[in-house]
Amino acid sequence: MLADSDSTFEESFADIGARETYLETDHEDAVERVQTAFTDAGFGTPTEFSPSENIREHTGEELPATRVIGIGNPHAGKIIAEQTHGDAATLFPCNVIVQQVGEETQRVYYVSLPKVLEQVGLAPDDPESSVAWQKALDIAGSGVAEAFEALNASEVAATGAPAPTDD
Repeated sequence: MLADSDSTFEESFADIGARETYLETDHEDAVERVQTAFTDAGFGTPTEFSPSENIREHTGEELPATRVIGIGNPHAGKIIAEQTHGDAATLFPCNVIVQQVGEETQRVYYVSLPKVLEQVGLAPDDPESSVAWQKALDIAGSGVAEAFEALNASEVAATGAPAPTDD
């Protein structure tokens, strides 16, 4: 999905609840900071893997350092699983990506699982009217907002960081 060039990142990707920020630090420090921020905001981290390491191991090709941190809030997850009759479990957990985009610049990117489920038709028929669905969005959304606020308030928060390139 390409961003609308006349909109901010947040406006362009609001329909999937995307958020991003940049940290000026090395990759491993950024991963630790992201894990801490989300844990402090009430999420667990049941999974973690590095697609860049996996690709390098299997193909020998180098990609920018990237870590996928699977996060989950059991309270929101329970509601989402119930509301989708278990179908959402195919996409559990939610993921936060830490991607190296410069020597000491890391992009932190998140997409809201409930919002993606709405886009692909796995949410309740009328998610706007579902009290339970909105509760799950509120639980997860407030935690994500708290984690990003903590990252943006940290001493390594980047100002004016470059957007990642496609090369």
